[in-house]
Amino acid sequence: MNTLELWLRRADSDAPAVIDDSETLSYGELLQRTGALAAVLHARFGRDVYLMIRAEKTLAFVIALIAISRSGNIPVPVDPDAPDRLISSIGARCGGATLLDPDEFADSAGEHPEIDTDDAATALVLFTSGTSGTPKGVPVNWQNLEHSVATVSAYLRYGQHPSAAIVLPLHYSYALLTQLYCMLYVGGLARLFGTFRNPIKFARAVESQVLETFCGVPTTYKALAAIHRMSPLSMPSMRVLCSAGAAMDRTMMAQISEMFPNAAFFDNYGMTEATPRISYIRSDDPRFAEPTCGRAIDGLEVRVVEPTTHRPLPDGEQGLVAIRGPNVFDGYLNDPENTAAAFTDDGFLLSGDSGWLDGGYIYLAGRADEIFNVGGEKVAPLEIERALAEHPAIAASAVSKTEDANRGTQAVAYLELLDDVRREELVDFLRDWLPPAKIPAYFYQVSSWPLTPNGKLQRSRLAPDGDNVVGEVK
Repeated sequence: MNTLELWLRRADSDAPAVIDDSETLSYGELLQRTGALAAVLHARFGRDVYLMIRAEKTLAFVIALIAISRSGNIPVPVDPDAPDRLISSIGARCGGATLLDPDEFADSAGEHPEIDTDDAATALVLFTSGTSGTPKGVPVNWQNLEHSVATVSAYLRYGQHPSAAIVLPLHYSYALLTQLYCMLYVGGLARLFGTFRNPIKFARAVESQVLETFCGVPTTYKALAAIHRMSPLSMPSMRVLCSAGAAMDRTMMAQISEMFPNAAFFDNYGMTEATPRISYIRSDDPRFAEPTCGRAIDGLEVRVVEPTTHRPLPDGEQGLVAIRGPNVFDGYLNDPENTAAAFTDDGFLLSGDSGWLDGGYIYLAGRADEIFNVGGEKVAPLEIERALAEHPAIAASAVSKTEDANRGTQAVAYLELLDDVRREELVDFLRDWLPPAKIPAYFYQVSSWPLTPNGKLQRSRLAPDGDNVVGEVK
């Protein structure tokens, strides 16, 4: 029997499974509707075919996603706002995948096929561009998926708190795997919010529907905090909060606790290729105030390696973070060149992040390709951003580099400000946190940030003459 079907049959058939902005489906209804669609898809496409589906936060998408799997085929969730050119590119990388329209199958009927699941077979393919803009296909096999959802559900206590408020895009691994699939795994409720533009309305829905878990990226929490400062938000029903996708500003924890007074907070680190979790740290951990993303999830090996030779490095020595385990994918779809470059000879996946280990805790310095030299000293944007986060006038910051004709490579800081501040004040403040080479040469105020659809900063798009730049801080 198909793994997803086993999860659905394990749940109470009368319990609500998925709710979108207009409809509710129980587990029994979800089984029936996905089985009927699976029969149609199997008759039309056979099996082991890649089928693309626009990942709208709707019941129609969830039904199609599960039905594709139950039909013996491979779902490829794509950005619902992706242009036709990108859809065509993704389809070509899948060997000519078909883009399905869920509405075409609204009245499907039929007897679903009995398809067994092979652990090594591909369960779905996720396309990730990160901040580079180059889409790469990440095949997730059934072993990757089952280990991931079981492990994440355990440490986030989803079995005790089986309901999720989902606001993040479902074509990315974070919300799709660690919320939607996890809720199906524990027999919980996935509440899909089509939009997150009205946090006050969202907070009311959370309380009226008694939703207990929530995942966001740092910008999600910043958006909630901005509303909270003007019109206090309170969601006491929440018991579990997650952040991932970027480094979390720990100075926000007081505001987060005000909005979610009964919730445990987990800061997470991961990548799509790890389905997607690598490590986590809970807010009551003694090291939570430190710049660590916590310990590895169960079953995952983590080491830090020398970037060129891939030689394992001892605790405290900085290098590339590398991982190996049952949740780690086998290689990029139809891309042997990138696959070969992604792994060490002994099978560890190179994360692309620079960091070090200390007593099992992972400390990140930032993306290895974002670290630059100033006067012979390595500068990690994340280290500077953590220092800037401590300044009371700064709501958010991002650091990149610029080439100065006289001084060579220099750090540049882009700031979202809460109050006016002078450059001299910022430099004096940073002297207590950073060596001179790491203090930015220039500071710019911004009105917004260049972000990917899932809320990640596109650092390469930061520029002094950008449309989002208000002016230089002098």
